[in-house]
Amino acid sequence: MAAPAEVVTDARPNAISLRWIINGREDLIWFIGSVLSSYALLLLYIKGIVPLVPLVALWAILIDAPHVFGTFSRTYFDRTERRNRARLLWGSLLFFAVGPLMVYLGAGLIFFFLAALWAYYHLVKQHYGFMVLYKKKNGDLAPVDNALDRLLLFFAFNYPFVAFIAQDPEAMARVPPVLQSGVNGLVMFLLAGTIIVGVVWVGRQIQRATVGLPLNVPKYLLLAAAIPMHWIVLLTPMPHKPIAIVAILTIYHNLQYHRLIWFHNQKYTSKTTGVRSGTPTMGEGSSDVTKTDLQAKYGAAELISRRLLFYIAFGIVFGLLYQGPRQYLGYVSFNERGSTGALTEPAFATQLAISFLWGYAFIHYYLDSKIWRVRRDPSVGKALKMD
Repeated sequence: MAAPAEVVTDARPNAISLRWIINGREDLIWFIGSVLSSYALLLLYIKGIVPLVPLVALWAILIDAPHVFGTFSRTYFDRTERRNRARLLWGSLLFFAVGPLMVYLGAGLIFFFLAALWAYYHLVKQHYGFMVLYKKKNGDLAPVDNALDRLLLFFAFNYPFVAFIAQDPEAMARVPPVLQSGVNGLVMFLLAGTIIVGVVWVGRQIQRATVGLPLNVPKYLLLAAAIPMHWIVLLTPMPHKPIAIVAILTIYHNLQYHRLIWFHNQKYTSKTTGVRSGTPTMGEGSSDVTKTDLQAKYGAAELISRRLLFYIAFGIVFGLLYQGPRQYLGYVSFNERGSTGALTEPAFATQLAISFLWGYAFIHYYLDSKIWRVRRDPSVGKALKMD
């Protein structure tokens, strides 16, 4: 795997900055260009080429659940992480109890509403995370730019999401009644904020160019991929939209994450040191490390990341165990709601089971907010070659 590229400039010194997370080719394919997967699913669905149920089920089992497994591969399956983050990892298992408890107490509608909000926030947070990596790589850390970038993501991603809820009866049916009257007002606030922040943000980029500050091209490309896709998907009419857009929006997120995980997880393999078959070998910039040493240090994480095929196979097995039952229960719940998709209180047992399975996603969301902090965890920065 190639090392991250250094700063590349055109004829004007320092006019642009082109430092990548992995390298230009890999980043453009996986972190930016993989947005095309969302457009592909959108077209397949709205053109009626792929029906809703197989679209969502195949995506969930083959792509989405394995990306949750990617988080587990570098936490629960990593012996070192289990030791260093024991309280975080074992405490996170309590998320399995949150949904069933709320459903048991009669707050199922509130639980599923909050779960959907957290799921969307998680998508936006990943875009923010990739943006921050590009900002660190390219030295784009001026306080004014940090503030404007955060505001842009907040408004530009949240406006189309709330507008979708306001326009779609199925989505509005999932909002607790006490909140429904405020949705239209929130839409107008977010639209106004998006326009204002967008104008100021563009003005700041023009100012940076005029005073000779480097322009962070990878960041621009990431935002140009992610923001329009969310607007197009969320504002395009389609049947059973609250269900369909979960797969359509998230597949881009999934592919980005899989590539980042695989890049990070190379620390578990001998590929980074040139070590083979347990025999110490001195590679360039490496130390005497054997495959046995890696197995002893990292445990199952070393096996999972030893081959790409292993990572994929383990991920799909996990997908069958996790998303297989969840997709079946979701199908049952969908049929219980009738052809309109409106919430008509699915059977208590169905709600209970689905809410329990949400625990896997919650653990993924929560751990993700903790394990990628480059400044707080030097081992993450080293694995991602941030220096």
